[in-house]
Amino acid sequence: MRCERMNSWPAARCGAMGGAIRAALLLAALALTACGGPAPDPEGRLRAAIETAEQAAEAGEHAVLADLIARDYADASGRDRTRMALTIRGLLMRYPRLELIVTVREIELLSPQLARVRLDILTAGLGPAGVSADAFPLELSLRDEGGGWQVTRARWGREAAGGI
Repeated sequence: MRCERMNSWPAARCGAMGGAIRAALLLAALALTACGGPAPDPEGRLRAAIETAEQAAEAGEHAVLADLIARDYADASGRDRTRMALTIRGLLMRYPRLELIVTVREIELLSPQLARVRLDILTAGLGPAGVSADAFPLELSLRDEGGGWQVTRARWGREAAGGI
Protein backbone atom coordinates (compact mmCIF):
# COMPACT_ATOMS: atom_id res chain seq x y z
CA MET A 1 0.00 0.00 0.00
CA ARG A 2 1.17 3.48 -0.67
CA CYS A 3 0.49 6.54 1.50
CA GLU A 4 -2.42 7.64 -0.68
CA ARG A 5 -4.33 4.55 0.50
CA MET A 6 -4.28 5.95 4.01
CA ASN A 7 -7.05 8.38 3.07
CA SER A 8 -9.39 5.45 2.40
CA TRP A 9 -9.01 4.06 5.92
CA PRO A 10 -11.97 4.44 8.26
CA ALA A 11 -11.49 6.80 11.18
CA ALA A 12 -9.40 4.82 13.62
CA ARG A 13 -8.73 4.98 17.29
CA CYS A 14 -5.01 4.60 17.65
CA GLY A 15 -3.46 2.37 20.26
CA ALA A 16 -0.78 -0.16 20.96
CA MET A 17 -1.42 -3.55 19.40
CA GLY A 18 0.69 -5.40 21.97
CA GLY A 19 4.05 -7.12 21.66
CA ALA A 20 2.83 -10.38 20.14
CA ILE A 21 0.62 -8.60 17.63
CA ARG A 22 3.44 -6.24 16.65
CA ALA A 23 5.77 -9.19 16.20
CA ALA A 24 3.25 -10.93 14.01
CA LEU A 25 2.53 -7.78 12.01
CA LEU A 26 6.16 -7.18 11.31
CA LEU A 27 6.69 -10.67 10.04
CA ALA A 28 3.40 -10.81 8.23
CA ALA A 29 4.14 -7.49 6.61
CA LEU A 30 7.75 -8.13 5.92
CA ALA A 31 8.57 -11.80 5.78
CA LEU A 32 10.48 -11.76 2.55
CA THR A 33 10.62 -14.15 -0.37
CA ALA A 34 11.57 -14.27 -4.00
CA CYS A 35 8.76 -13.22 -6.30
CA GLY A 36 8.21 -13.59 -10.01
CA GLY A 37 11.33 -13.60 -12.13
CA PRO A 38 14.64 -12.86 -10.52
CA ALA A 39 15.56 -9.21 -10.14
CA PRO A 40 18.99 -8.21 -11.40
CA ASP A 41 20.59 -7.80 -7.97
CA PRO A 42 20.06 -8.72 -4.28
CA GLU A 43 18.73 -5.26 -3.39
CA GLY A 44 16.25 -5.33 -6.26
CA ARG A 45 15.06 -8.77 -5.15
CA LEU A 46 14.68 -7.50 -1.58
CA ARG A 47 12.59 -4.53 -2.65
CA ALA A 48 10.36 -6.73 -4.81
CA ALA A 49 10.03 -9.21 -1.95
CA ILE A 50 8.95 -6.49 0.48
CA GLU A 51 6.10 -5.51 -1.84
CA THR A 52 5.08 -9.15 -2.31
CA ALA A 53 5.11 -9.82 1.45
CA GLU A 54 3.03 -6.71 2.10
CA GLN A 55 0.41 -7.89 -0.39
CA ALA A 56 0.39 -11.42 1.11
CA ALA A 57 -0.18 -9.99 4.60
CA GLU A 58 -3.07 -7.82 3.44
CA ALA A 59 -4.60 -10.80 1.61
CA GLY A 60 -4.34 -12.95 4.74
CA GLU A 61 -2.09 -15.54 3.10
CA HIS A 62 -0.83 -17.21 6.30
CA ALA A 63 0.81 -20.22 4.63
CA VAL A 64 2.81 -18.01 2.27
CA LEU A 65 4.04 -15.87 5.15
CA ALA A 66 4.86 -18.81 7.43
CA ASP A 67 7.11 -20.28 4.73
CA LEU A 68 9.14 -17.06 4.75
CA ILE A 69 10.34 -17.47 8.31
CA ALA A 70 13.75 -19.14 8.48
CA ARG A 71 14.01 -22.49 10.27
CA ASP A 72 16.47 -20.94 12.73
CA TYR A 73 14.42 -17.75 13.34
CA ALA A 74 14.75 -16.29 16.84
CA ASP A 75 13.85 -12.95 18.39
CA ALA A 76 14.48 -11.16 21.68
CA SER A 77 11.09 -12.30 23.01
CA GLY A 78 12.07 -15.94 22.69
CA ARG A 79 9.92 -16.74 19.67
CA ASP A 80 11.11 -19.44 17.32
CA ARG A 81 9.82 -20.22 13.84
CA THR A 82 6.84 -22.26 15.07
CA ARG A 83 5.69 -19.68 17.63
CA MET A 84 6.00 -16.85 15.14
CA ALA A 85 4.04 -18.75 12.47
CA LEU A 86 1.26 -19.42 14.99
CA THR A 87 1.27 -15.77 16.06
CA ILE A 88 0.94 -14.65 12.43
CA ARG A 89 -1.95 -17.05 11.88
CA GLY A 90 -3.76 -15.75 14.97
CA LEU A 91 -3.19 -12.15 13.93
CA LEU A 92 -4.55 -12.66 10.43
CA MET A 93 -7.61 -14.38 11.88
CA ARG A 94 -8.12 -11.53 14.36
CA TYR A 95 -7.64 -8.80 11.75
CA PRO A 96 -9.18 -10.08 8.51
CA ARG A 97 -9.02 -6.53 7.11
CA LEU A 98 -5.44 -5.36 7.42
CA GLU A 99 -3.89 -2.29 5.79
CA LEU A 100 -0.14 -1.65 5.76
CA ILE A 101 2.13 1.14 4.66
CA VAL A 102 5.74 0.02 4.48
CA THR A 103 8.56 2.52 4.01
CA VAL A 104 12.05 1.19 3.31
CA ARG A 105 14.51 3.32 5.29
CA GLU A 106 17.69 1.38 4.53
CA ILE A 107 18.87 -1.83 2.90
CA GLU A 108 22.32 -2.95 4.01
CA LEU A 109 23.75 -5.81 1.96
CA LEU A 110 26.28 -7.60 4.14
CA SER A 111 26.97 -10.15 1.36
CA PRO A 112 24.98 -11.48 -1.61
CA GLN A 113 23.24 -13.87 0.85
CA LEU A 114 22.91 -11.69 3.98
CA ALA A 115 21.11 -8.39 4.48
CA ARG A 116 19.73 -6.08 7.12
CA VAL A 117 16.65 -4.02 6.29
CA ARG A 118 15.31 -1.06 8.27
CA LEU A 119 11.68 -0.15 7.70
CA ASP A 120 8.92 2.03 9.09
CA ILE A 121 5.54 0.30 9.35
CA LEU A 122 2.10 1.88 9.63
CA THR A 123 -0.75 -0.56 10.32
CA ALA A 124 -4.50 -0.44 10.59
CA GLY A 125 -6.62 -3.50 11.23
CA LEU A 126 -10.34 -4.05 11.56
CA GLY A 127 -11.08 -6.77 14.11
CA PRO A 128 -13.73 -7.80 16.61
CA ALA A 129 -12.94 -4.83 18.89
CA GLY A 130 -13.08 -2.30 16.06
CA VAL A 131 -10.23 -0.53 14.30
CA SER A 132 -6.73 -0.53 15.74
CA ALA A 133 -3.78 1.40 14.31
CA ASP A 134 -0.09 1.60 15.11
CA ALA A 135 3.29 2.76 13.79
CA PHE A 136 6.71 1.33 14.59
CA PRO A 137 10.26 0.96 13.24
CA LEU A 138 11.39 -2.50 12.20
CA GLU A 139 14.79 -4.05 11.58
CA LEU A 140 15.08 -7.45 9.89
CA SER A 141 18.06 -9.73 9.43
CA LEU A 142 17.66 -11.85 6.30
CA ARG A 143 19.37 -14.70 4.53
CA ASP A 144 19.03 -16.03 0.99
CA GLU A 145 20.26 -19.57 0.48
CA GLY A 146 19.02 -19.72 -3.09
CA GLY A 147 15.31 -20.18 -2.39
CA GLY A 148 14.53 -16.53 -1.67
CA TRP A 149 15.02 -14.18 1.26
CA GLN A 150 13.95 -15.42 4.70
CA VAL A 151 13.75 -13.56 8.01
CA THR A 152 16.21 -14.92 10.60
CA ARG A 153 15.77 -12.22 13.25
CA ALA A 154 13.51 -9.23 13.81
CA ARG A 155 13.67 -6.21 16.09
CA TRP A 156 10.95 -3.57 16.37
CA GLY A 157 9.91 -0.60 18.43
CA ARG A 158 12.51 0.49 20.96
CA GLU A 159 14.73 -2.47 20.06
CA ALA A 160 15.17 -1.16 16.51
CA ALA A 161 17.52 1.75 15.97
CA GLY A 162 15.85 5.02 14.99
CA GLY A 163 12.63 5.05 13.03
CA ILE A 164 9.23 6.53 13.64
